[in-house]
Amino acid sequence: MNAVIVGCGKVGSELANTLVSDGHNVAIVDSNEKALKQATEALDILPVLGNGTDISTLRDAGVDTADIFIAVSPSDELNLLACLIAGSVSDRIKTIARVRNPLYSKETDFLKNKLGLSKIINPELMAAAEIYKLLQFPALTRIDTFAGERACIFTMNVSYDQPIEGKSLQEIGSETDYNILVCAVRRNGEVIIPSGDFILNDGDEISVVTSMDEMRMFLRNLGLRSEAAKSCLITGGGTITYYLTDMLLHSKRQVRVIEIDQNKCVKLSETFSEAEIIHGDGTDKSFLLKQGLKYVDAFVPLTGIDEENIITATYAKNVSDSKVITKINRTDLNDVMDELHIDSAVFPKLICADSIAQYVRAQSLGMGGHVETLYRYLDNRIEILELIAGDDPELIDIPLMELGKKLKDNLILACIIRGQSFIIPSGKNAIRKGDSVIVVTTHKGISSLHEILA
Repeated sequence: MNAVIVGCGKVGSELANTLVSDGHNVAIVDSNEKALKQATEALDILPVLGNGTDISTLRDAGVDTADIFIAVSPSDELNLLACLIAGSVSDRIKTIARVRNPLYSKETDFLKNKLGLSKIINPELMAAAEIYKLLQFPALTRIDTFAGERACIFTMNVSYDQPIEGKSLQEIGSETDYNILVCAVRRNGEVIIPSGDFILNDGDEISVVTSMDEMRMFLRNLGLRSEAAKSCLITGGGTITYYLTDMLLHSKRQVRVIEIDQNKCVKLSETFSEAEIIHGDGTDKSFLLKQGLKYVDAFVPLTGIDEENIITATYAKNVSDSKVITKINRTDLNDVMDELHIDSAVFPKLICADSIAQYVRAQSLGMGGHVETLYRYLDNRIEILELIAGDDPELIDIPLMELGKKLKDNLILACIIRGQSFIIPSGKNAIRKGDSVIVVTTHKGISSLHEILA
């Protein structure tokens, strides 16, 4: 596909990297010559210097022949106008706008319909939703869902005191009634798609596919926290905090927000009367202790400065048993977060890039089916996809014991979702038309079920 991106900031650059990695042709438009130069040094893209709402600039970028147009500049209004102009140039182009303002977020359906947008993305809202999910299951480092939450994939750390430590996956399956599949393991920096004789060790980070009910039972049997965090201390009063506070209050959680800007404190307190909004420095360790850091169920640093978030998150892990989740803007800090052993880190830019990559791949419809959901795990080295089965005769109604011989290496079929049924497949199972098939693989860019074949 041919893609045009307006905005060469962190989100635009990450999107360009994702789309180029998936084999698409990318042009990127920005008025910042330095940002464009940095992007072209790292990626094989077409840089176009100019304003994203200027029709001649967009034509230089190839908007007339583009399949997809993505506007992710810092201005919501510019993004909406750019998409409107792109849509007027080409009837077939798909337009995606980043819209972050909470006022606009309540009118997404109206904006999509009136402006003819294909999709509106809001990285801050998606990041808040990611944090909220993690607060429901504090023992996990990540959780994502498939097929309307009928299935999920979660990540957790194995420790020496858990009954699964020191056992092979085959032993765990034979000794318990868990309907689960350990689909990926990170050990000492190496990512492994394990076989049945793989033995889990203390310190392993495992990714597990199962149903939501099975996950809760699995966590309880391991003696891990399966209940949601009831009290949450947040530092920083930005847009993500706005969305997260709204979600937490709707689920009757206790919320305390520390913000150093008094004007932001006033706005938050006016909007959220049930939350406790505190004017103060969220990086001051003694101040954090006075505000109950040791006693809250969860601590979430959400300031606009990554270094501040990392420092306070690390401090919280040392002085409390709270679930610690932080937001990081710079994707190059991913490796640093692993070394610090903070519970969970959320990267809005990566969430945004995954969402758009999923949408782009979903346009590739055919008899092999299409991508319904896409997640990247373990430093983006593994992709987990929900693929809807079409009517490909090479895939449909063939027992997996036969189909397995035709699959690519480093790829497993983790589960099949058929109606309300959740199936960890065995050799006798077969894929049927319309099934949701969860595929775990180190291969990048798969856009249909047919592409799992060698």
